[in-house]
This record gives sequence, C-alpha cells and structure tokens, in this order.
Amino acid sequence: MQANNHSDHPFGSERYSNTFSRTRIYKLANIGDDDVLEQGAIIGERYVIDSLIARGGMGAVYRALDQKLENKYWAIKEISNQQINKQQFLDEARILTGLSHPYIPQVVDYFEMNDNSYSYLVMDLIRGNTLQEIYLNENRVISLGKVVKHAIQICEVLAYLHEQPTPIIFRDLKPANIMLDEHGNIQLIDFGIARRYKAGQITDTVGFGTIAYMSPEQMDNKQSDHRSDLYSLGATLYYLLSGGKYVSSMYVGNGLNEMAIPDELKEIILKLLAADPSGRYQSARAAKEPLERLALSISIGQIQQPERILPIEESAEVSAARQGHTTVLPRDPYSVQATHATPALIIYLIDVSGSMNQPLAGKRRIDVVREALMVAIKQMVFRSTKGSRLVGRYRVAIIAYSDEVYDLLGGIKSIDEIGKMGTLPEFSPKIFTDTAKAFEYAEALLIEELPKMTQCPAPLICHMTDGEYTGEDPEPIVRRIQGMMVPDGNVLIENIFIDDALMDAPIQDARKWKGIMPDTVLKGEVSNKLKNMSSLLPESYRLMMMNSSYSIGQGAIMMLPGTTPELVALGFQMSAATPIR
Repeated sequence: MQANNHSDHPFGSERYSNTFSRTRIYKLANIGDDDVLEQGAIIGERYVIDSLIARGGMGAVYRALDQKLENKYWAIKEISNQQINKQQFLDEARILTGLSHPYIPQVVDYFEMNDNSYSYLVMDLIRGNTLQEIYLNENRVISLGKVVKHAIQICEVLAYLHEQPTPIIFRDLKPANIMLDEHGNIQLIDFGIARRYKAGQITDTVGFGTIAYMSPEQMDNKQSDHRSDLYSLGATLYYLLSGGKYVSSMYVGNGLNEMAIPDELKEIILKLLAADPSGRYQSARAAKEPLERLALSISIGQIQQPERILPIEESAEVSAARQGHTTVLPRDPYSVQATHATPALIIYLIDVSGSMNQPLAGKRRIDVVREALMVAIKQMVFRSTKGSRLVGRYRVAIIAYSDEVYDLLGGIKSIDEIGKMGTLPEFSPKIFTDTAKAFEYAEALLIEELPKMTQCPAPLICHMTDGEYTGEDPEPIVRRIQGMMVPDGNVLIENIFIDDALMDAPIQDARKWKGIMPDTVLKGEVSNKLKNMSSLLPESYRLMMMNSSYSIGQGAIMMLPGTTPELVALGFQMSAATPIR
C-alpha cells in the first residue's frame, strides 16, 4: 500500500499510511508502507487476491477469487509466523478442516509457511460484520431478543465443539470473534487458540485469551475445559447488556442488578460467571435450556421486552471507591512491578488543538508539554538502565490528536527503542479537537494489548488536554476503558488539564501540594467531567512520587492542573511512577 504525503500532519510533511482498527481507519505517522498483499497476488496457484477485508495483530484477511470455480469468492486468512509457529498453524488448520457446522465458516484449503513467513487458511466468505462492530455502531445498545437468540446459537455451536470425540475448547469467545451473517445468524471465527482438550493436564499448552472474557482458571494459568467457554459466554452477555462494561468478579452481582433485564437472564449469567467451574452449567446444552425457555417467554409476550437495552450506570462499588469509602479491586492492587519480562504500558494522548499555541511561562503550551514528556521519557530510560545496559521496563505509545488521530511512534515502542531516538518529534497544533476519537484509538490499542499483559502492571493512559472538545462525549469511552483490567488492577486514566480557572487559588508549591481529592471543588463543567474521568491514585504510585519529594496525599485522584511548567512536569512524573524491579 503506497504511503502518501500529508501537509497537515503534526510533524509537517511526513509519510503516513492507513491501518485498520476495531472502530475506524486512522492516520498513522512515522511508519513505512503496510506489508499487505497487492490486488492480483495469487495464493496456491489458484486464489487471486481481490481486496483486503481486515487486518489485525496476527495477520490479515483477504477476499479472493477462485480461478477454478467461476465467480466463487473465498476469505483467505493470512497468519504471520512471527506470531504463531508452524505447529500452532497446523493445529488450527486441522481443527477447522475437520469441522462442519452452520455456525462455523467452512475451511476448504490451507497453505503452510511460505518464503514471506506467512501461512494461509482458505474459508467461506461470510457477508456480515462482527458482533463487536455491530454493537459499537449501534451505540452499545441491543435488543433483549437478539441477545438471547445469539446466546442460544453460541450454545449450539459450543455444544458441537465440546462434544467432538476429542473435545475442542474455543478459549477466546468474545464479540469480536462472533460474526453475524446476512441472515442474522452467528458465525464463530478465529480458532487461533482453540485446542483439543487433553484430560489430566495441569495447565494449558498455549496461555492466551482476552482478559475481559477469560475464565478465572485461564487467568490463573490452569487448564481450561468446556466450562471455560461457558464463562466467556457469560462475560460476553454481561458486556452486551451493560452498555459495554467488562465483568469484574468483585461486583458482578450488583452490576447485574442494575441492568434492565429479566431476573431469569440475570440468574443465567450469574451461573455462567461462577468463579468455580463446578458452579457453572456443566455443558453448553444445559446452558441452552433456560435460554430457550426465556426466548419462548419473550416471543409469547410473557416477558415485556425493552426495545433497547440501555447502558447501566457506574456500579455502587466504583462510585463508593471514587468517594474514598472502599476499594474496587482485590488485595494489593497496582503492586506488580515493571520488569523487562513484564513491562508497564503507558499511552500518552496529547491534545494538539489550537489553544496549545497560547503562552505558558514565556513558552507555547505545546512546547512546555513536549519538554515535560521528554523528561518523563528520560526518567523511564534512567529507571530502565542496569549498569551500562538499557532494558525495556516500559512500553510507550504517544498519540497526538486534533480532529484527527496521529500515532507519533507508529505503534507501541519499548523504552529502549525510544531511548535510541534521542528526541521526540515536534508537535504542531491544529484548530479543532476530538477527544472521543483519541480515547477510541487508545481503547483499540488496549483491546489488542491486554491479552499479552496478564503478568504486567496495569496500563495507564496519560491524557494532556485544554479540556475543550468537539465531536462525541469522551466520558462513556473512558468508562469502558476504566472497566478493562489485568490481574494487577483496572486500566488507569490520568488527566493533565491546562486551564487557569480550574482551582480557586493557584498552587504555590507543587512539591507540597496534596493533590485533587474526590471532594475537591473545581470550577466549570469541563473540570468536573475530567475529574469524573480520572482514576484514584494507586498507593504504589504515590509512594514512588514521595520518593521524588512530592507530597501528594492519600485518596488523591489522577488529575492535575497544568497551569505552570512544574505542574505539567508533575503530571508526567505521575504517569511514570509505576513501581519497578
């Protein structure tokens, strides 16, 4: 794919290329041409590439014309052998070619590793979209009848897989792996980590999955079985019925009680989400039976079906935690230390709208921000240095945004890669700003990254803004992000707000400042919105900052007024305060 010149880029006339995310197409900076097959390329001397359908971390999916069958098109899944070895590919191919079910795309051919280090699966071309895409396009609302219908069909295909002579465990059930075809029926896609069940094993051979939908036994690296797929079904239903919230074992009951759904469905989901597999339904067929009874009650009008299931409000536990009364997460949250093997992930979202040209202490605001970010990067480099060797204790993405989103590093980079750059690109302010679009981009990054981070510190998004925005409201997106979690804790959100009218009085000494507390009175609607979009400061972060002679108090939130260069620097210092080992 040919890169283009773009004169309105934050760095000037830099090259960019289009890449696909789960939500929309974004412009990326400082990366080369996309390595995708060109139209007309031929696979296996038979299948002619027509177009790119989608692209993800494991490879791409193409639409291809069959030269032997007139007007017959297939989907060809390309898998990078850097992400999956030959044996894993053959496992997936052999699983799929042996299956025949109306809710599974038929795999008809496959090609092993080629000279370009890619393997290919040839399968039915499904005309439709993933349930995740449809759900997001419908503003995260869905009818009760559709949810129950999809759940029944999922049970049917899981029963088929689980009842094979050697049971097949899917292990990655989620809306992004469920397509809806042109008839509104499900198609289970992406068997990349599906495995045949081997009784007697203590752990899974391949320890993957998607954090938000993984069963407790998968999280604990124990062996998964058919009941693990049923837990993922419960997590999927919870997500669809809550307006896009991810399930947390700490408040699943309260979350269900806040949903406008029948009690019968709440009981089904609660049983699917039992922490102990013995407390769940013991088969997909057993889970299907109460769902079918519920579907019948809906169809004959015994249960009044809301036209649309609306998102639930913040749970009581989260609300109480925000008030400082309790904690949401299990014991010792945010205590995992960043190491070379378990690096911390920090995503910087930098507002480059027109107001960033305004002065701050004799400089442009944007220059103050860039300098503070460079100091934070240098701090991470220093904290990742062992003797004369630089190890990657941090992974960083830097995203600038106006009314477009610009990935300044071309993806997430290890701190040792960034350290070799020597400096950061210049920021060039634009006019408008779309904060929601920036958080959507960060959300898409996290959806890709969280499955790889089960042993890592909880990720953090550091958002620097002037507070004004056009476009959609970013707060619902931030709520979804804050619901994402790894075993160490939920994703953290920090906001640095450059606005002179934020506080009643200026902060005289940043090192003695106790921080913004949940009950701190702020001026203006935007200030309070950002306050509601900020996480509670973990104690581990606070202690690291105290070691740097800052006096942020217990119970503070991750929000700072960037009204002086020192306060901007404090904000970026906070973002880099992950404990290290």
